[in-house]
Amino acid sequence: MPMAWTMKYRRIPGFLGRVRIIVGVGIVSIALLTLTLFTATDQQGVFSFPRNVGSKASGQSDNVNSLRLPHFAQDTVYFVPCNGKSIRVEIKVARLANASIRRKMLLLLPGWNYADTQWCTRTRVCDEAVKRGYDVMLVEMGKSVYMDSLYPQMRADYRLHPTRTWLWDSVLKPLQSRSYFTDQGIPHDPTKAVNGHVYYKSMQLPIPCFVMGLSTGARGALLLALEHAEAFQGCAGLSGDYNPLLMKTDNLMINCLGKYEQVPWRWRGSNNIQLRIKELHVPCYLAHGEADNVVPVQQSQQLFDADEDVRRSAGSSFKRSTMKLVLVKNGSHNYAFWGEQGLRALDFFEEIELK
Repeated sequence: MPMAWTMKYRRIPGFLGRVRIIVGVGIVSIALLTLTLFTATDQQGVFSFPRNVGSKASGQSDNVNSLRLPHFAQDTVYFVPCNGKSIRVEIKVARLANASIRRKMLLLLPGWNYADTQWCTRTRVCDEAVKRGYDVMLVEMGKSVYMDSLYPQMRADYRLHPTRTWLWDSVLKPLQSRSYFTDQGIPHDPTKAVNGHVYYKSMQLPIPCFVMGLSTGARGALLLALEHAEAFQGCAGLSGDYNPLLMKTDNLMINCLGKYEQVPWRWRGSNNIQLRIKELHVPCYLAHGEADNVVPVQQSQQLFDADEDVRRSAGSSFKRSTMKLVLVKNGSHNYAFWGEQGLRALDFFEEIELK
């Protein structure tokens, strides 16, 4: 056989060997990539954040630690659908100095057409809450007036924004699986009773939750606490409007509820906190500036007076904790007032926990 042919056939085994090596390395790489993808995917039974494809949202990846520690481990942003839009939700996680500090949650609600993030950029409430052990939750409510539903008389552009019913059903209630916004333990976590106390297998007790709102967000805060007392240990309303009947000519109320003369029952219904005061069983901090030229101070004063009337008429059978009212002589409808009173509301929440 010619030498050239001999050399050609001798090269074939070496060539095939190199091919086998390359193919083997490729298979191993694919296997490792697949394993990585599967382990990074949300696992069954663990809360999965709804988010838009292609969005720039950062989301916490659930992993083994998430199964053991159901609360949020890092700052998180995700989106929840509402009326064909995606509503931004942000959670800033507390940096706990030591294990003895109990984790808490504070939901901060913005006023009408205020950016939810201004709680953090224009006041110290957000940063101070995080330092005190609160996970801080912000929801992009836009032009919401925190009604329970969308009414036929509601102005068209207002109908595009979230209601408090959506806020509870789509944002807050799903977090109960992580022991937020509930007085129960983790639903899938077995319990046992010892000497009258309930213990959970993971020792993760319900996380104390509080809600604070400014302007129209104050009404949202009190309504959430009123309708979901099991979810909140305290609430705070700063410069809020609680009784639409005191503002029958207010365009915001008219554009949401319809004119009083046409639908008087709606002005007296589920969105009127003062007329529902007997249902509010969560400790509440109210603050209002006497120089407020947007929402009259009577809104907070009369709500407090109505609460006092209920308390007096009920006598010793009255079960609800404190409602505190703070009126500031030169206080206005602005972030200087909300920043100062928001910090005082945090002090009020801590007083509740000590009782």
